Amino acid sequence: MYDLIVIGSGPAGYNAALIAAREKLKVVIFEENLNNLGGVCLNEGCIPLKGFLYYSKYEKNCKKIKQNVLNKIKILREGLKSRILNSGIEIINASAKIKSKNEISAGDKIYKTKNIIIAVGSVAKKFFNYENILTSEKISNIDNDFKKILIIGAGPTGLEYASFFNNLGKDVTIVEIFPFILPWIDKETINYYIRELNKKRIKLFLETRIEEITTGNEVSIIKSNEKIKEKFDIIIETTGRKPATSKIGLENSGVKIDEKGFIKVNENFQTNIENIFAIGDCINTPMLAYTASKEAEIVMQYILTGKTGTLDYNKIPYIVFSTPQIGKTGDINIDVDIKILKYFFKANGKAFIEGKETGFIKLFIDEKNNVINGGLIIGDEIAELLNELTIIIDNKIPIGKIKESVFLHPSYSEIILDALNYGI
Repeated sequence: MYDLIVIGSGPAGYNAALIAAREKLKVVIFEENLNNLGGVCLNEGCIPLKGFLYYSKYEKNCKKIKQNVLNKIKILREGLKSRILNSGIEIINASAKIKSKNEISAGDKIYKTKNIIIAVGSVAKKFFNYENILTSEKISNIDNDFKKILIIGAGPTGLEYASFFNNLGKDVTIVEIFPFILPWIDKETINYYIRELNKKRIKLFLETRIEEITTGNEVSIIKSNEKIKEKFDIIIETTGRKPATSKIGLENSGVKIDEKGFIKVNENFQTNIENIFAIGDCINTPMLAYTASKEAEIVMQYILTGKTGTLDYNKIPYIVFSTPQIGKTGDINIDVDIKILKYFFKANGKAFIEGKETGFIKLFIDEKNNVINGGLIIGDEIAELLNELTIIIDNKIPIGKIKESVFLHPSYSEIILDALNYGI
């Protein structure tokens, strides 16, 4: 009898298992593909794509970049496996199905448990089910002998791949069916971002749909009722993801899902079956690795202590690691008590001297309470800035206290202080 069975080994699953093992629970993780240990983030999403983007600044051979990144991912995956096993967690390489609220079946074996956490993650959506169309799952098949790329979908993944291929000197076209991109960013910042894409000669077509794709990669594109036919070397679909909940036997347990296949949970990530929980991409919350990790902390707090945790999804930071990067944190809604302060990276000494002067920061100031409510940043190196800003916002640090602090010079984070002192 296990104290906890975890189905899935991504950031949601392995973090929950590690917390449980730390508290001396008997834990097992079921993972049907050990080459996927660590989930989408480690193996086909966050980590490899960021690696592609980083190395493409210095190396222009796609095959070399890909091999370098995949080698590093293998090392990271082996490191994660060692960490899990050294924590006393069992890993079973099998496809698990829920047989009842206290039983998991895998092959011809039955495993009994007190609690179950479903952390099966998500899979790429495929609106265009052609063998010649790649998704993030197949991106490692790309070699260097290509020139023209079509990316279907202008979400974060599509925009990041566009920047990667653009860095390699490829001809990139993005097609998006909606009239907008990144709806969590304000119009001014998005317009600036699109201008930067245009400067890089990345072609972005909004309110545009794909009518037909041939096996020879000839694509019929409809824009304002005008049909354009063009041939591409590579086509990549990045039209979002869907929960991977269809093959784990939910029907046997009575666990409820919604019309999109997401598992229904309460604030403790508890399903309608009291000892079965779900976290990560398989529930209808932001599909982000760091969100999944936080959900793992909260669900384990509840399992271990019965204490309800809180996670305000409105405060979660977002970022697109494209070139330039773009992101937000906190609340960027505007009302009568909100003042906006903007400051440009070209006025930041470190950014300018390093040739990274693109972009700006916008701070949304609550004048009544003298705190920062939210922030938008567009630039070349913004992830750490967003982390700092998130801590400031979440802890409601008074602006006066921020101004009293001494910031290192030269540094990118000075832009927060400069925006407060000199922003317009």
